[in-house]
Amino acid sequence: MKRPFRSLPTRVSAAALLGFVGFVAGCTNATGTSSQANAAAPVSQTAPAQASSKETAQSSDQLGLEENMPYEDARNRLLHQGWEPRTDGDAPNLNDSTVRELVDLGYPEVKDCAGTGLGPCLFEFVNQAGEVLDVSTIQNGSGTNRERFVWHWSFEDGAGTGQAQAAASTGAALPFFGERFFNFYGGNGTGESIIIELDGATTVSAHGTESSSVIYRGQFSNPIVTSEGERLQIEGDRISMVSANGQVIRGCSGENKPCESGLYEATTSASIPDGYYVLGGTDQGLEVSGDRYRYYDEMGSYDWYPLSNLTLIQDNVVFDGENYWCIPPKGEAGVCTENGWRSVQESLSEQGKS
Repeated sequence: MKRPFRSLPTRVSAAALLGFVGFVAGCTNATGTSSQANAAAPVSQTAPAQASSKETAQSSDQLGLEENMPYEDARNRLLHQGWEPRTDGDAPNLNDSTVRELVDLGYPEVKDCAGTGLGPCLFEFVNQAGEVLDVSTIQNGSGTNRERFVWHWSFEDGAGTGQAQAAASTGAALPFFGERFFNFYGGNGTGESIIIELDGATTVSAHGTESSSVIYRGQFSNPIVTSEGERLQIEGDRISMVSANGQVIRGCSGENKPCESGLYEATTSASIPDGYYVLGGTDQGLEVSGDRYRYYDEMGSYDWYPLSNLTLIQDNVVFDGENYWCIPPKGEAGVCTENGWRSVQESLSEQGKS
């Protein structure tokens, strides 16, 4: 998603707030999607449609699966190759309404789903040789289980879900599925995100004001050591930056303040109220209306985007993957942070300059 106006500075000083009503919005889109480690290739034309019971499973690049392909197409391709829905092993989690709906739609291979904005679900297939294939899917903005898309796939070494195997192989239990956002510094252009897939594959990204970059990609561990040397420790619904001995580092968002943040997941569109949200600078902002939102500035308004792209952090605070946007108190100059609207005086005080 190309944003229509110029980028924010990485840091905005408290003094600069005295002369502005808001910040300038970021230019480039932060992506919340994970990268597929398995390269897709066409199905071999010479491969038999039915696998022999003495054959080993196909390699993942022979399945012909592709990231973001419609799940119905992927399913038909697997069935044609001799894979069948796995109905033994773990029973579907029928306590989950999404799982029940998928079963009713004719997908007996579904096992479980995670309640996040991405809506990931795990499906399992088995071939005549007894190998098990895990396929995870997401709604990818479709908002319906009839339009699911392939997210990730992998072979299991034995019985059990990808989650259980990932935990066993890394020694760390998965704290959640899907995507979460966090920000140790509390300002704009300093946000980060973490995606944990159903098999434990993990991606951590840093979202600057001009671009986003992947700082970790691999299996989940706790702590996660990023390419920048940071050690990220997850406990419950919070994440911290820790030292080698496990102590929380201080000084990220103010003198002696611990480097820790809540982990925020995407919310349903109905949770984000309509209104005009700002960063806290010029007249550039973000308008939410119904199930969509758009950016605006002194030149006018721009294209609408689905509201599912936004994350509700708290009342009147949303996150678009790069910046925090607030509905400010009327007539009050300040800045939007993950902790809500901060007036100029509050911002100066929190930075230890008053």
